[in-house]
Amino acid sequence: MFPEHAVKAMTELDGTTFKGRILHVLPAIVKEEEEATTEGSSFKEKQQKEKKATAGAGHNWNTLFIGSGAVVDLMSEKYNRSKQEILNSEGKQSVAVNLALGETQIVDETKRFLEDSGISLDAFTTSNIKRSNTVILVKNLPAKTTAQELSQLFCRYGELGRVVLPPAGVTGVVEYLDPSEARKGFKNLAYSKFKYLPLYLEWAPLNVFRSEFSGTSIKPGSEDTTSTERESEDAEGRNPVQPDAQPEPDTTIFVKNLDFGTTEDVLKQYFEKIGQVHSVVIAKRNGLSQGYGFVQFMKRSDAHKSIRNMQNSVLEGHTIEIKLSEKTLVAMPKSSRMIQKAGEQTSSKILVKNIPFQATQKEVRQLFATFGELKFVRLPSKMNSQEHRGFGFVEFVTREDAKKAFEALRLSTHLYDRRLVLEWAKDDESVEELRKRTAEKFLASGPARKRTKVVMDPVAHENSDED
Repeated sequence: MFPEHAVKAMTELDGTTFKGRILHVLPAIVKEEEEATTEGSSFKEKQQKEKKATAGAGHNWNTLFIGSGAVVDLMSEKYNRSKQEILNSEGKQSVAVNLALGETQIVDETKRFLEDSGISLDAFTTSNIKRSNTVILVKNLPAKTTAQELSQLFCRYGELGRVVLPPAGVTGVVEYLDPSEARKGFKNLAYSKFKYLPLYLEWAPLNVFRSEFSGTSIKPGSEDTTSTERESEDAEGRNPVQPDAQPEPDTTIFVKNLDFGTTEDVLKQYFEKIGQVHSVVIAKRNGLSQGYGFVQFMKRSDAHKSIRNMQNSVLEGHTIEIKLSEKTLVAMPKSSRMIQKAGEQTSSKILVKNIPFQATQKEVRQLFATFGELKFVRLPSKMNSQEHRGFGFVEFVTREDAKKAFEALRLSTHLYDRRLVLEWAKDDESVEELRKRTAEKFLASGPARKRTKVVMDPVAHENSDED
């Protein structure tokens, strides 16, 4: 129960005899991850931690993501129909197609509203763009959420600037005036439940607003808001520590010839004489130090300064050696989602990827026929099977109808909860050419190196043995 009791037991019982055997007592190594008492709670906690850790990734969700439940709610209200009528599968048109078209219409209205509010949505389609540290994109909100509800939710953690929420109330933009308060709000609200849905948060691109904020700010609310925040922190048992700013590239150094008893805290304090240290890691095996480690500074200049000033210096009786390392101690999570690039229209034919396997050719035709007259719809089948391969070609009679369908469906249209990926296809492009183009994309770095077989000369080998 108490550490001092454990120390006393170890010192007094180590080396004593017990039933004819000598006891050897050692301190145990504490695991980095605490094990939960029950399997159910440990899985949920682990899943929640993983989601929180990847919440700050560049692209976790597409910009105009709308859940299928929100689509049904909005369509029911807009057309004054019950949910049962909208989800009725006995109609002429497939339910999946109805939901996809409804989502497309809502996404288009949301896009227009955001652009009219001074938000540049083109920034979201650019890869590797820098992210803002004050503006948050909020997705997966329940249908018909109001801007006041969104403001009350986020202003618990700091002073707000602009809060933009379209009439559909499913995707909004929240601006903080202070970066530290923005990080606090993001950390606490990412994947937290709002009403009955989890919030999907994403850092908006830099300069997502076309103009600087000049209006009246929304300050943290009354005592009720403060007390609510305090209660939530007490329920968790602690106030989460906010992450610091990310270090510059090439800021990690490799430290060699450390004393086996040197701890990470001692190593960190030693190098903090040079500048701010982001993180320190000492290589260990079975809990024992390997005599080397890594130190990551916040600034690149401090890393180079440490090599110049502390090379061959003495730390706890050992002369340490330092050199620059390419290792990154804390890597930002990468998103597996690829950003769609519109490209230039080359024909009236569209290549449609990520088609769900349960979707039929008739449903794909119904979806695209809404935008104009079709020439053909073709879904290549698997060999010796009636099942299609998950992609297809849709060709319109006119290029204008094809462009209209492409612009409407490429933003965020889901068919059977799978987002359709659209690309312009060439007029004469076949399945074989598509395979070749895909292979070139994934094998751009060149084919894998082949192992070379070395044939030994038996005569030379015998002579070397004699020597």
